[in-house]
Amino acid sequence: MEFEPFLAYEASAGSGKTFNLVVRYLSLLFMGENPSSIIALTFTNKAANEMLERIILTLEELPKRSELSQIARLSGIDEAKILEERPKVLARFLRSDIQISTIDKFFGRILRKFALNAGLMPTFKTIQNQHETALLERFLNEVEVSHSEKALVHLSLLSDKRLSDLFSLLSSLYSKYKELNLDAYSTLSVPDDTTEQSMGIAQELSTLVLSKPLSDRARKTMQIESYEDLLGKSWLQKPTLEYWDFKKSYEPRMDELLHEMQSAIAQQMRRREVLYFKELFSILKLYIKSRQNMAVQSNELSFDDITLNVHTLLREKLESEFLYFRLDSRLKHLLLDEFQDTSVIQFDILRPLIEEIRSGIGVNEGGSFFFVGDVKQSIYRFRGGVSALFHQVAELFDVRVEPLRVNYRSRSEIVDFVNGAFEGKIKGYIPQQSPQTLSGGFVEVLSSDELLETLSERVALLIGVGAAPEEIAILTATNKDGSAVEEVLSERGYDVVTETTALLISQRSVRALIEYLRYCYFGESIYRSNCAALLGIESVEIERPNVHETVTTAIDFIRRYRIADKSALLFIEALRSYRDIEEVVFEIDRLEASSPQSDLKGIRIMTVHKSKGLEFEHVIVLDRLGTPRSRSDAIVYEYEGAQLQGMHYRIKGREALDPMYAKALEAEKRASDEDQLNALYVALTRAALSLSVIAKTKSSWFDPLELTPSARGVLEIKSCHTESTIVPKAPNFKALEFGRQEESVRSHKEATHDYAAVQFGLALHYTLEMMGDFDSSSMKSALESSRNRYGATLHAGAMEEIEKRVSRLIEDEVFKHLTQGVRYKEQMIRHKGNLGVIDLLVEQENGWVIIDYKSGREEDEKHQDQIARYREAIRSSTGRDAQGYLCYLLEDRVEWIKCL
Repeated sequence: MEFEPFLAYEASAGSGKTFNLVVRYLSLLFMGENPSSIIALTFTNKAANEMLERIILTLEELPKRSELSQIARLSGIDEAKILEERPKVLARFLRSDIQISTIDKFFGRILRKFALNAGLMPTFKTIQNQHETALLERFLNEVEVSHSEKALVHLSLLSDKRLSDLFSLLSSLYSKYKELNLDAYSTLSVPDDTTEQSMGIAQELSTLVLSKPLSDRARKTMQIESYEDLLGKSWLQKPTLEYWDFKKSYEPRMDELLHEMQSAIAQQMRRREVLYFKELFSILKLYIKSRQNMAVQSNELSFDDITLNVHTLLREKLESEFLYFRLDSRLKHLLLDEFQDTSVIQFDILRPLIEEIRSGIGVNEGGSFFFVGDVKQSIYRFRGGVSALFHQVAELFDVRVEPLRVNYRSRSEIVDFVNGAFEGKIKGYIPQQSPQTLSGGFVEVLSSDELLETLSERVALLIGVGAAPEEIAILTATNKDGSAVEEVLSERGYDVVTETTALLISQRSVRALIEYLRYCYFGESIYRSNCAALLGIESVEIERPNVHETVTTAIDFIRRYRIADKSALLFIEALRSYRDIEEVVFEIDRLEASSPQSDLKGIRIMTVHKSKGLEFEHVIVLDRLGTPRSRSDAIVYEYEGAQLQGMHYRIKGREALDPMYAKALEAEKRASDEDQLNALYVALTRAALSLSVIAKTKSSWFDPLELTPSARGVLEIKSCHTESTIVPKAPNFKALEFGRQEESVRSHKEATHDYAAVQFGLALHYTLEMMGDFDSSSMKSALESSRNRYGATLHAGAMEEIEKRVSRLIEDEVFKHLTQGVRYKEQMIRHKGNLGVIDLLVEQENGWVIIDYKSGREEDEKHQDQIARYREAIRSSTGRDAQGYLCYLLEDRVEWIKCL
């Protein structure tokens, strides 16, 4: 196969994007290209590091890796020759200036070379975001100096927004202000105020209509008390009044007045829009000035600051040819990852380089341009990502686009489910295929109005059949939903990892080190006590040295207290970017670096947007917990492909009076619907072995996919982890204080791979839990609840079998006797660091009765040991005697075992 220099892969989820990038990169090396002539750009540090590691690992293990045959095919070089050259290629690669990085770091490198041209120092520090409080203070000072207070207040009144909301809007506009014409409204005349004219026409129309014989309802709709009242009239948005109650009394003059009034109101809305953008752009200029001055003064630049400064250099201060010549005259090959997330500004910066490579003139002769992406995974439009660039750039530079059709991540059941869910929903969707080696897998769609409870049950089920907590990811629509999930699972004793807990500064070893450095600087005992608590020692053991060099002090502390985990070592590297200990103690809370994955233990909870690019063995996608808010963005952007064509001020009801606005609003709605579909696609393609979708019965996030409750495939676990957190408690119980311990909660629960049996047991327990009283009436409603929750995942006849067993139980004389007293269902207890859930706890005059339901006699001895632990916990906590019973609800009888 002949090497194709200009090529793009449309790489669906799991289709081997990194594999193909590595193959492409290594093919160039074996074709004799110097590593320093190749730029490979990604969007995340994780992706860049993964690519670098894969390249080195592949070179080291090339004889036994699948990449070998693909490199030979792509480069046209014999496999034997490639293996012969491998040591030389590896050595040259390791000695070279390797240019594999994020696109932000690449732009940062450009800016450092030309920092003085941009009025900056080359030693600037890169930060995630500017210091918000300091920026707000500088911005307000800039407003005051320029005497723009009235403009800011006017903007706030026009948009009905608070200062904090306006500040957020200005921040979002800052990243894309290069696309805007900030002077477009400065010389534009403001349309005349037509409020009085509109009201005059409205009164004339009202008089005319009310002179006719009308129903009371029709008369009421024509009573207009104010301009705001007029805007709320539904008939205002109609093309004619010859309808409904007005039809019998209609005359053409009514429509003449209606259309005059609509035209006047449309002009008033246009006036409001012009005033809004006049004030907004004047204030935005002050915000931009504040950001730029703050960057110069602090010598700290965010990624947006860097990108915009590079764009200014490229378009306003330097010729692009000179810029890239100075950057590195040897650049010949460009590889771009996740191209669908590229912004217009980023592409504008890269475009001259791509044009030079495509021209093939001079040093760029024999160059290549390769990019990969997937428009179905374009979910960062709110950050400026423009998916239309993918095919637009391919067409512009005559790049052939080849789709990758095979999913190497997910098992076949998941791939088939995703194909069924999105084919016909996403425009141009190409069904993915599965290799024979990845057959099987498990998918379930659950419908529930108790989302968090159902979620807890699915987590318990996965851990119950042997999944490790680290293999499970829960994806939510919003950060707020993620916090609710974290709270529920933490209450049930699970270890969880969230975006906050995954931060480097949230890890115990790093937190201890930070508190120690603060103690060294401030000398306050509170920091010494905090540090000691984190280390688990007495505070008097911690001494306060004189700090001459922050990194050395930190290393000595790590050695002394033996806390050299990966997080602590990574934190040492982060400390090197701070000038001194003073900067550390005051600025360290802004550090947004993540902890190494190996140091994170627990169930992962994250938003769908944060999950992009990741994969997990088991994924649970949760519906929105609340009702989604209606679109409140003040601005409607009008794009044609990747180019911004216009902006409109969002006004309720304007679409009925302004055709251009209506067109833009409809386009925005289509884009928003695409965003939702793309987010769902990302969510449902993260799983390797099992996927659970938990959807609300009404107004579901998943409604566009038209999913129905179902289950397919078999739940498989690669390895059995018998130590896990235990089955979560149910919501219907009265909390009793049985003592608490702060140590880590762990429990051993019997592991089973019989999914059907586990489902049956859960449904049986849930039925008993939902019964208000143990009688036939309560049983009927409890069975209905259980059927709604588990019906789709139970085998045929299971609900009838549950009904038979529960009926037999409530008629059982032993059960009637033991349940006389105050009953507590699904009672959680903690004792000696262990967490347990008692199915039924009964308080009687002579003590307590513990009843644990079982649907089978497997592992009888373990069940009895469990009851013994419960008895010990109850006796220890209450000081009263406790009797324990195992209640086996078998197929043909109820069997009791008293645990002594």
